[in-house]
Amino acid sequence: MILFVLGVVFFSLAATAFSVALALWTYADAKVKSDQSPVLWVLLVLLVNPIGIILYLLMGRTNRQAEPPGTFKSLMIAMAVLAILSALIFAVGTVRFVRSESTGVGSVRSGSFTMVRSNVRNNEWTFTARNANGSERRSPNLNAAQLAAFHVLSDSGDGIMLRLTQENRTELVDISGFFDGYIDMSAFEPGRVRVTLEFNHANDVDVKVSWRG
Repeated sequence: MILFVLGVVFFSLAATAFSVALALWTYADAKVKSDQSPVLWVLLVLLVNPIGIILYLLMGRTNRQAEPPGTFKSLMIAMAVLAILSALIFAVGTVRFVRSESTGVGSVRSGSFTMVRSNVRNNEWTFTARNANGSERRSPNLNAAQLAAFHVLSDSGDGIMLRLTQENRTELVDISGFFDGYIDMSAFEPGRVRVTLEFNHANDVDVKVSWRG
């Protein structure tokens, strides 16, 4: 997920910097090699980068004998390399994110929710919502120590249930109101366990499910 976000951020920054460098190069080049307004070509390049620069190279360079300034060329190359690298980071992050979803680490949500924040970090699932009616589940892969350390802290309203499922085993725990305690997981084997939070028109939800074995 981190690689996915970093890829998006760096690619956006690199693409923006590349567009600016391309516009600056177009302006400097058009002042020397074009009889037309450099500003108009810059605006065209900024609006439609690929098409704009192609049109400029084909139609804007009316004075082809003039020596090109070469200004900002190195910057454009650097930004293009950065954009390619960030695109690779984005691709790797996307693959890892999709794999995490397909293996059950990601969440599956159904129902209606408002102001939701849900994430897993350091073997702890934190879920908060202003209003929740439905369910959200995750399927962590738990070893024996993590099963023994399975703990729930809930400081929420009414109408919240915790459902634990593994093959034909199911445990249902009411964690409405204030709940702070370890869950008996002795009926479960080490492996993937489906952990589902079920909400019945619950308000001000704040739940932490942890398995720090």
